[in-house]
Amino acid sequence: MKAVVFKEPYKVSYEEVERPSDPQAGEAIVRVKACGLCGSDLHPYRGSEAGLRAGTVCGHEFAGTVEEVGAGVELVPGERVAASFTTACGTCWFCTHSLSSRCDNAQLFGWIDETNEGIHGGQAQFVRVPHADGTLMRLPKDVSFEEGVLLGDILSTGYFCAKNALTMLADSNIPPAQLSVAVIGCGPVGLCAVASARMLGFGQIFAIDRVQSRVDTAVKLGAQSQGYETANDGRGVDAVLEVVGAYEALKLSFEIVRMGGVVSSVGVHAHDKGFPVSPGQCYDKNVTFKSGRCPARSLMSEVSQLVKTTDVVRHIISHRVPLAAAAEMYEQFEAQKDGILKVVFDPWA
Repeated sequence: MKAVVFKEPYKVSYEEVERPSDPQAGEAIVRVKACGLCGSDLHPYRGSEAGLRAGTVCGHEFAGTVEEVGAGVELVPGERVAASFTTACGTCWFCTHSLSSRCDNAQLFGWIDETNEGIHGGQAQFVRVPHADGTLMRLPKDVSFEEGVLLGDILSTGYFCAKNALTMLADSNIPPAQLSVAVIGCGPVGLCAVASARMLGFGQIFAIDRVQSRVDTAVKLGAQSQGYETANDGRGVDAVLEVVGAYEALKLSFEIVRMGGVVSSVGVHAHDKGFPVSPGQCYDKNVTFKSGRCPARSLMSEVSQLVKTTDVVRHIISHRVPLAAAAEMYEQFEAQKDGILKVVFDPWA
């Protein structure tokens, strides 16, 4: 089969690899109909996240149809499914308490380390899925494969970020329509956070990004391009959604949030700069900080409503290309060329 393979920093290759077959108990083989290029794919691509074994099939965003199943799997061949970006057994304590991202058996698709531990990813024509019944969600008839790709990662992550902020503000007794939120980083996850904040009822949503075209897209989804400095009569915004994963973005979050506000962070901080504020500074501002990996599988059914009620997908996907173009798309995405925002690959084109 054809797949995108990691070679070394700044080099991926579209090539022939062995097709997964003979699914074991609990496993499924999925025929991939659409797969995505995610911002976090750039961490190993750039070399900022070390340890990925050369030869690993890349990618953790995919949707398709069940091709084969192993013993004990309830899914049947032909069913339309989407995967969460990490596997989930569905039965451990964390899976049964809405924290599938910390499943006892969680593995990230597209990550095999240098000791050969891990699983291949979804930027391929076929992918082996462990814990299939827990990891894969049956796609509703009115949700496309493209939308399924986004459900398993960035849509769920943006929603998780916004929902965390709203939940943490519940004790303030302020109606959501009177709450303000700033979204720092208006890439694909940030735009999903904007759409989610709007769906959850935040009254004011401010978009912050150095790339003006991204801010313009956020405005189309209901955000404002300026004014966060004067929110709440200058006290600061009620919440900040940080989705960049950069030290400077998190530092800005603490600067612009009001006293007693919330910083909700889902950015992957693949750096060694530490935390931008001290415990004393948090104490002096009564700030609540909420962070962590999104439990995508726990949220996918809930988030499917976001697909049905907003036009976020239309605004996010900027490039639809054959999987054979992956090396070029990685280069363009890394360099932020030609208005690239979200790439969805067709493995069969």
